[in-house]
Amino acid sequence: MASFSIQPATSDKPKVITYSFPGAMNPPMEISYFDFGGKAEAIRLLAYHGEVDFSDHRFERHQFRAAKESGKLPFGQMPILTVSATTHIPQCNSILRTIARYSRKSYLYPTEDVLKCGTIDAILDLDADIFTPIVVRNYKERFGFDFLNDASSVPLIDSVTKNLKERVLPNHLSNLSLLVGTSNWLGGDWPNPTIADFNFGVRLESLNNLQEFEGIVTNGYPKLKDFLEQFKRLDSNVQYYKN
Repeated sequence: MASFSIQPATSDKPKVITYSFPGAMNPPMEISYFDFGGKAEAIRLLAYHGEVDFSDHRFERHQFRAAKESGKLPFGQMPILTVSATTHIPQCNSILRTIARYSRKSYLYPTEDVLKCGTIDAILDLDADIFTPIVVRNYKERFGFDFLNDASSVPLIDSVTKNLKERVLPNHLSNLSLLVGTSNWLGGDWPNPTIADFNFGVRLESLNNLQEFEGIVTNGYPKLKDFLEQFKRLDSNVQYYKN
């Protein structure tokens, strides 16, 4: 079981939650993100399940802007994994793989099994197919579609939402559902979760709770519903949220 301590935020430093596990031998690791779940939640849950020592740095918006302006953030974004205070790794999937390699639980990303890792990577890549259209719809200016923020474009956006709900997302969710194995994990009939399960355990729950797509996962795909329920019951997740 992990021990943990909390260092409250100050005006210029984020809140830090430090987790330590008996027998962990990984180098110092920091996960940096905002003080909510978002894109870092799967990373935090994976690190906790993998029993790697880590500190969870939870930034306020002004602290993030300061870090971004200082050039300390590769690609100017979070989450970021910092290892040994010197190496900064961006991008969620890269962070998941790195943490899994430091974990003593090799089933999370078994690098000795090339084909299993290929399957896991393919599932992770499906995340972009599912969520990129939603991100573009919600953050138009990031992708050069600023003009769609105009009030006259509301009918166009409504049409996009309808297409996503009725055609695009069902297609991808159907494909993902086919990957749920007999053990209710993604990718195969293996007995333990992989980094793909941690990614989609969080991401599908978020999608399912979005107002525009509420219930789209659990109401239409029984296998994905079973997967999400099993992920929630995972002992490490239950313990993490108790803390």
